[in-house]
Amino acid sequence: MQLFKSVFGRLWAIWALSTFTASFFIILLPSLLTWLIPDPKGQDLFVKIARIWMRFWLTIIGCRIVLKGKENYKKGEVYIVTCNHNSLLDPPLSSPFIQGPNKTIAKSDFDKVPLFKWYYRKGGLLVDRKSEESRKRSYEEMKEVLRKGIHMCIYPEGTRNRTNEP
Repeated sequence: MQLFKSVFGRLWAIWALSTFTASFFIILLPSLLTWLIPDPKGQDLFVKIARIWMRFWLTIIGCRIVLKGKENYKKGEVYIVTCNHNSLLDPPLSSPFIQGPNKTIAKSDFDKVPLFKWYYRKGGLLVDRKSEESRKRSYEEMKEVLRKGIHMCIYPEGTRNRTNEP
């Protein structure tokens, strides 16, 4: 049974990574075109594209989506949403399903990944956690995002939590 789980797990991971990459290239151009639309409408469209992408991708890899708490969002209000960060999938899975336009705060390392960096620059604020200047700048950028009526999605752990504690 362990051998089956190991083989199946690896095959599923290859399938998931392959379909993630292929679907990313499909949505990349429409996502980049949202840069041409002023915020918050451009960001809202960007999030809607990401939501369609994530729904499609999660469906084809066999993951069920359950959204809870949508009733807590009030139209016209701006929120700072905090999420746990237990896996690499947490930001791309949580952010698209927050009601309304939103941005995440992400480490600046994502700026080094070709093509993906443009997606991350639109969907989030990049911060170099080692640089005090970068941290201060990201704080000011977050205030500006909120002023524009765009929610901020943050992961207070700052990195993936590798413990059993929330």
